[in-house]
Amino acid sequence: MKLWFCLSFILIGISSVAQTSYRNELGGRITKTQFEEQILNGPYFGVPSDKEGEMVLIFRMPFGKVDEPLVFYEKTGNSSAFSEGKSLIVIFYPGPDECNSNSRDFDIDAMEKADKSLKKWAEKGNAASPIYLYKNPVGLEKYSSIMNWEVDPEGVFEKEFFKYPYPCKSFVVLHPSGEYRAILGDFPLSQIDQALKKLNRANK
Repeated sequence: MKLWFCLSFILIGISSVAQTSYRNELGGRITKTQFEEQILNGPYFGVPSDKEGEMVLIFRMPFGKVDEPLVFYEKTGNSSAFSEGKSLIVIFYPGPDECNSNSRDFDIDAMEKADKSLKKWAEKGNAASPIYLYKNPVGLEKYSSIMNWEVDPEGVFEKEFFKYPYPCKSFVVLHPSGEYRAILGDFPLSQIDQALKKLNRANK
């Protein structure tokens, strides 16, 4: 994890005098020092909670199960993939930030190589072709010849999986069973293949 990506999340709360209360991902109270250590040394982000003046840790590698997976397939035009038992691989771009504006992972050649890898893994892992969604399209124009970026339909993926503007980009792999695995913020591309394999093994 790149330290300066995470520090941007810490500063949201630490720079504000009003935000002095801290909780871990389970809702337990922790100290400011513990909060900072978890972000710097663990797979966590710090984000504002629903309560004013409070910050909470968010686990960067969430997994779980959604109640109505078909909704996500329908919103992305992949109803047939659902009926065929195929998973969805979704890459989510929050909009331009310090990470995706400077990372070599966003060079045109790197993006083209990543797209080819994702399509290969999707075919081998019984998944639909990768889906590229955005909240803010600024910065994506140069990739139009490589992949098709589309707006998050009605914000359904942001609401369910990407509630905060996690740096760089994020992903979620969703199985027709409703089970999913995701990484919030910058990630090694190979983790998508690993998530797909884990979901397939769990749903044999």
